[in-house]
Amino acid sequence: MKRRDLLKLSLGALGSSIILPPSVFGQQSLWNPMLGRNKKTIVTIYLRGGADALNMIVPFGDKHYRDLRPQIAITADAKKESERLIPLDKMFGFHPALASFKPLYDAKVMAPIVCVGSPHPTRSHFDAQDFMEYAAPGRRDIKDGWLNRYLAASDQSRNGLRGVALQKKLPRSLRGDYPVLAVSPRKTKQMEGVLDEFDDLYGGGMEKKRASDSAVRVGRDTISTLRKFNSIVEGSSIVPSTVTYPKGRFAKGLSQIAKVIKARTGLEAACLDVSGWDTHANQGGATGSYARRLKMVADSVTAFVNDIGDKQMKDVCILIMTEFGRTCRENGNQGTDHGHGSAMMVLSGSLNGGRVVGDWSGLDPKKELYQGRDLQVTTDYRTVFQSCLTDFMGFKMPKDFFPEYSYPKSRSKALKLFT
Repeated sequence: MKRRDLLKLSLGALGSSIILPPSVFGQQSLWNPMLGRNKKTIVTIYLRGGADALNMIVPFGDKHYRDLRPQIAITADAKKESERLIPLDKMFGFHPALASFKPLYDAKVMAPIVCVGSPHPTRSHFDAQDFMEYAAPGRRDIKDGWLNRYLAASDQSRNGLRGVALQKKLPRSLRGDYPVLAVSPRKTKQMEGVLDEFDDLYGGGMEKKRASDSAVRVGRDTISTLRKFNSIVEGSSIVPSTVTYPKGRFAKGLSQIAKVIKARTGLEAACLDVSGWDTHANQGGATGSYARRLKMVADSVTAFVNDIGDKQMKDVCILIMTEFGRTCRENGNQGTDHGHGSAMMVLSGSLNGGRVVGDWSGLDPKKELYQGRDLQVTTDYRTVFQSCLTDFMGFKMPKDFFPEYSYPKSRSKALKLFT
């Protein structure tokens, strides 16, 4: 077996604890401690399955909303206060499960974006997710994610822990030639035991005989990176926190990202997935499975924001997204089907927030819905991505960074998300 193949096989034995693209072989170490270096970070949270936008950012001011959703509509006159809509302005309100977001909205560090999505008409989960994370609607030849392209174009040194996904599989947005980590949630003792075995492999006779071999060197550096990453996320004394997160894998992942950011390692892109949003049946309105999932996301993200703190949140941007919205009219199973236009939510201490962003298209089935059934897309999701990269991260975007896309010149179409 070739040493290069051995390394690939060895990394696979970690159970997807780390994923590196082939081009990492022969590159420098992923880890270059930069304590004290204050880098900006984008944290993307992907709601996989097509989350229902209309019961998230509720257009209660549109007269057609309740007619389209007689069973699952979110209303301001519910009997229980905990099930009532949370008004944001005269048109929109939060689902009551997003109550923890309201103080952030009032503090102008949070903004929902309505009628956002892809210009491509697909209602396939797989295609829509691919197109969105590669930021190339309809293009099947693009195979590197928009965040990986950013990392590759903004720094050629390949030093530092710049990209990480807190999950088993590397999301498409981070896939590409630039080396990043995908770290699955594991107990500390379990991870340390696996790393000890690889220390023996790369620190024994192989190291003595092949100290200059690039594959062996990368293997050593990889294990070192994972050890240092593990020491940060598990070491409370390094980056102490007084915030109590909700229980669950998603909240734990966010707490680990917070520790890495506060340790000033140079992290610039972090990704987390939340699945289970394909609500064809029994979606529920103010209560139910959809509401519970929304509350879990909102409460976990709010804990993360509080953990980071007001000062450092100026250098952090959280982007919550999904591949498409759902039908405006509820179906016969008190659920919703695959749709088109959707919503995003952005949080940052540098945000021009406290407002609902985007051009609202309306819900009139005869005049305003896409194909007579779905929310229109009036803001291309790449407009949001570009705003995050250029206005927040300060990235000078190369030509054709987003294939076949031009940032809107019209003032009404520009988002002006950041201060």
